[in-house]
Amino acid sequence: MRLRLHEQGYSLITTLLVVTVFLLLGLTIVTAAVQHAQFTTIRVDDVQSLHEAKTYVNEAVSELKAELSEPNFFVNHRIFVPDQWDQFLGIDSPSPGENTIAGRLHDRYGVVMKDESAQYNIPKNQVFLRALRLSKTFTDGHQTRTVQRLVFVTNTPSFLKYALGSNRDVVLNGGIYVEKGNVYAGQQAYASNTTNYVKKNGELTVAMPNAGMPSLSSSSIWYTSDGRLNACGQTSNCWEAAQDRFHMTNNWASLWPTDVLEPAPTIRQENEDFIDVDFDLTVADKLLQASGISPLSSQTRDAYIEQVEAIQEAADKDAELHRLVEELSNQWTSLPINQNIPLEKAIKESPKTKPLYLNGNSVLTGDIDISNNGVNQWLIINGDLRLDGPTNPNTFVSVRGNFIVLGNVMLTGNLRLDASIYATGYTKIYQNKIERAANDKGLVLLSKGPLDISRINEFDNPTIPTPNLKGYFYTDSSATIYAVGSYLYIEGGLFAKGNGTTAPDTDINGLVVNAFRGQVNGDNGEPSRFAPGNNPLSSRLIVRYRPEVLVEQGTGLPFVNRISLVVDRLEVE
Repeated sequence: MRLRLHEQGYSLITTLLVVTVFLLLGLTIVTAAVQHAQFTTIRVDDVQSLHEAKTYVNEAVSELKAELSEPNFFVNHRIFVPDQWDQFLGIDSPSPGENTIAGRLHDRYGVVMKDESAQYNIPKNQVFLRALRLSKTFTDGHQTRTVQRLVFVTNTPSFLKYALGSNRDVVLNGGIYVEKGNVYAGQQAYASNTTNYVKKNGELTVAMPNAGMPSLSSSSIWYTSDGRLNACGQTSNCWEAAQDRFHMTNNWASLWPTDVLEPAPTIRQENEDFIDVDFDLTVADKLLQASGISPLSSQTRDAYIEQVEAIQEAADKDAELHRLVEELSNQWTSLPINQNIPLEKAIKESPKTKPLYLNGNSVLTGDIDISNNGVNQWLIINGDLRLDGPTNPNTFVSVRGNFIVLGNVMLTGNLRLDASIYATGYTKIYQNKIERAANDKGLVLLSKGPLDISRINEFDNPTIPTPNLKGYFYTDSSATIYAVGSYLYIEGGLFAKGNGTTAPDTDINGLVVNAFRGQVNGDNGEPSRFAPGNNPLSSRLIVRYRPEVLVEQGTGLPFVNRISLVVDRLEVE
């Protein structure tokens, strides 16, 4: 009996121990579940905080882009000097006001905008380019982290991003080679194996379809409005000549032809906003600054703004530019129009401390040096300009200086150019041999009217291709380039905005390029004995992208009245 009582006592103790163990296990499970729920809640809060911070930073970037992308931005906000730009952004103070961009982004999104331009060696007192870092902090557990994006804000014109391009259509006929840089077509893009040219008597000629397809380097890209490229290959008739115009046939397709040797290029859709040049404001800006009327000076700033606004608001901008020239001309050195005094002599003997002015059409045939202490001065011509070099293959005329031409421009003969030329009319570069200047600078040419380039360095067949023309060419209108008998190796770029006027000899609005790949000889001044080549460097038109040519001229960038943003990837630290 006593033994049974002891056994019952042990059973009771065992039962109590088991119950206690299960109770402790249950409490542990409940505690773990509560802690896990709390941890999950914390992690959800952390993830939500991270997502919220990312959303606010991205919304701040979008608002910044929206506020800065309006047309005529600088003039509308009366921002003409870098200091005013910093005040508008709110990066000139550690505590930006609510009327600044930085203040509004902080009030609406809690996003801090910090100026990091100095880290990128940006000369803030000279340019409007800024490096801005937008950031927002959030809590991650027991630590504070940051979501951030770096944004470059700039008024650089978009055409400087491309080796070749147009806001409208781009047509590349034949074996042009883009050695470096990209091609941009704001509307339709075309590439063919046929090249066209015009004989001296004006006859339109469609060459045999073996000129080569356009070729781009492995790092170069076609950017088009829809990510497509229309092509016409070896066995098709791509063009016909009728009524003094080259017209496309119906043999084009949105597929790269299979009967050509060249591989299909990389094609992408361009999604960035395109920032245009305002040509009339650019000319006005150059006229004013050449006359010492600058937005950087407090004494002349109001006068500068008044004149720029007058050009912007004028219904007839050409007439307004002529009015501005007439108003400013008394501040310049007038050159005599005298048959007995060559213009080259008058230019040479005139002081270059202020701009030179010629009221009338002009033909310059000798060496021209419009510089003062090594800095190019301006020659302003109220009429047409013809730079006419010699035709002897071994004799060149050197031209150095800056030109504003309220009329048409014609370049012909053998020229060495260190110049910037702004022309309000059309520009024709014809039957030239053009070389870079002795100081290794080149030509910046901006034309409001159509641009026509043909018969340049004709029938040259170099064994070692080297750049022979350093320059950047821009037209507000359309352009046609011929490199069939010509030979051009451009170190720079070429862009045609395409403002409604068709390219010379075509019904295309935009840029039209004709180039043969291989050697060409001439008979009686016309191309003959075509010898096609497979090497891209045997192309008779090579373009090596180099936008710095504009800056080297010292004229600054063309006037751009809008802002664009280049946004880096989002980072979490």
